[in-house]
Amino acid sequence: MQVKALVLFAGRGSRLRPLTHTRAKAALPVAGRPIWQHVFDYLARFGFEEIGVVVSPGQPELEEAVRQWPHLRVHVIQQAEPRGIAHAVATARPFLSDEPFLLYLGDNLTDADLTPALRRFAEASPAALLTLKRVADPSAFGVASLQGERVVGVVEKPADPPSDLAVAGIYLFSPAVHAAIEGLRPSARGELEITDAIGGLIAAGQLVLGHTLTGWWQDAGSVTGLLEANARLLAALPTRIDRTAVLEEVSIEGPVQIGPRAVLRGVRLRGPLVIGADCRVVGSEIGPLTSVGDGVTLEGVRLVNSVLLPGCRLEGPALHLADSVVGAGAQVWTRAESPAALVLGDDAHLLVPPQQPQPWEVTR
Repeated sequence: MQVKALVLFAGRGSRLRPLTHTRAKAALPVAGRPIWQHVFDYLARFGFEEIGVVVSPGQPELEEAVRQWPHLRVHVIQQAEPRGIAHAVATARPFLSDEPFLLYLGDNLTDADLTPALRRFAEASPAALLTLKRVADPSAFGVASLQGERVVGVVEKPADPPSDLAVAGIYLFSPAVHAAIEGLRPSARGELEITDAIGGLIAAGQLVLGHTLTGWWQDAGSVTGLLEANARLLAALPTRIDRTAVLEEVSIEGPVQIGPRAVLRGVRLRGPLVIGADCRVVGSEIGPLTSVGDGVTLEGVRLVNSVLLPGCRLEGPALHLADSVVGAGAQVWTRAESPAALVLGDDAHLLVPPQQPQPWEVTR
């Protein structure tokens, strides 16, 4: 069965501010590439050729980028207001027509094999099939209750979860979902909830199936999630050093990718990590689990488990960043050894002061 895919990249991205004040969250990079490219490659892997992309107004760079993706037929659909997942599906109805479709929430990343879910959907012809993932804290997600393979209930972020099965942001729907959405009223947060539409299908006696994903799955819609997704994706990358890169007194441990025209002098690299094109890195220690965007300058810096967007500049003499995300064009510098964890938006300027002794510390 050939189905279309609908990918949701709209929304405020409030959990990723200040980074999303100036760019769509789908345009944020993980493992050296924007989130949306990872999503597109994942869907193409399972045979999807036509994708509808729901975006918010005011995201022209994202719209233009996805339209130019050469490997898929991409249709851009604007959701005028962020009124919920079910509202986004209703907005995309002309694209979806009366055909089955896959719905993918664009801040989720995974390496799970979708083939068994697609096969089950084709064979059983349910009204919906939900992908699920066992998680340690299901109260942070939509949670499904199962009887065998059948989903008998879905509740959003419950205080007392009925199971540890989080809804993993990938759904397969028959056209029956459109009628369920038409009958919805806004929830307490003013949105049309896809969980309510699924609940309507269940209440009407229609078949809703669950499929538990294997492999890793990550909600990348927060800073912590973005860094975890970056780490997961980096772990799968092979070593690749562009022949135009200049490396002098560079030690390398683990898988490392270095882009064109990058210049590295006196640097220790601990993979997995990615360094983009046209970077200049001097007297620094980078990695592991770090992505450095194009055109970044690093001097006297130690970086661990971090993502640097293009064009930023970090200077020591001994700036140590861990668990950080630094926006495009931002500048960070210090006059003394200074460890820090930062989330900076685009074009921010920050002087990190040296650590000051606490009143109870004895200094000599």
